[in-house]
Amino acid sequence: MARSSSRTRASGRPSEAGAVKIAVRRTYLGDRLCFPEIVQGRLIDIQAVYAHQLATGGVHREDAIARSHREIAPDLPALLQADPDLTVVRKAHEHAVATAELGDLPADCLWSAEPAQLGPPVGRPGTVWGMTGNYPRTRSGPADAPPNLTGFLKAAGSLAGPHDDVRYPSVSQRVDPELELAVVIGRRARRLSPDNAMGAVAGYVAFIDISARDIAELDNRKMDRGKGFDTFGVVGPWFVTADEIPDPHRLGIRFSVNGELRQDGSTAEMFHTIPEQLAWLTSALTLAPGDVLSTGTPPGVSSIQPGDELRGEIEGLGVTANSVTT
Repeated sequence: MARSSSRTRASGRPSEAGAVKIAVRRTYLGDRLCFPEIVQGRLIDIQAVYAHQLATGGVHREDAIARSHREIAPDLPALLQADPDLTVVRKAHEHAVATAELGDLPADCLWSAEPAQLGPPVGRPGTVWGMTGNYPRTRSGPADAPPNLTGFLKAAGSLAGPHDDVRYPSVSQRVDPELELAVVIGRRARRLSPDNAMGAVAGYVAFIDISARDIAELDNRKMDRGKGFDTFGVVGPWFVTADEIPDPHRLGIRFSVNGELRQDGSTAEMFHTIPEQLAWLTSALTLAPGDVLSTGTPPGVSSIQPGDELRGEIEGLGVTANSVTT
């Protein structure tokens, strides 16, 4: 962890009470769940700061460490399965904000925040589902009629961090990225209705769904392999709890390639809302805590090549930046 000073003061305003962002920091100890954007240039280790909270409340240090490991799971799916409301994490977040504001946060609760060390904040979910055709293909001409709900399973092994290189497959000649809002499930969900579906939502992430279109054509238009290459699911930079996003259907989406704006849209353009998507999907699938539903992409999708620089931003969810390599 960072050792530059024994105490670190928060920068800027603390996060809104109750609203939590969670990042994943890759370390020599394995992936660590962390709070971003509280201390400038640093990530606050959630287990460590919770142990600090317990210790300052009178719990013996060794007992505090054991409790922090017992009460805060090491990845987001397990964390949500154990506590869908993130009750302990929220208490740790409040302590982290308050302690950092006082300048009393020990350096051994901190990791440096190099972008290249950020992993996908969703960990390795059991199910990653992507929606297709959920936005107009173009804004010119008459409005498209809402299509039927359709989608695909995406390989969890394709997930990558928000600043990882995107690897262009040698077997493909056409690779297309699509920036999308993705939903993270907080509670086991089956046969949801549009009226109760949002109660299953823990929060949101930005998701770049990448496809090798020509591979899908070779596979009789089946998208599984063409969307399943390593690094073809960029996620991050962090998971944001649902209470920080008042209306997920009114978020700006912007995606650039080499500084050229390719997608400039809004989640308000969706044909089918998030509750409608969840009700449709859970009529067939059971979704578990930590599972991901990516909700489709606005117009402007175009192909990329090795050497390109990608930048994505969804309002309230942070920025991704990726280089395309071979």
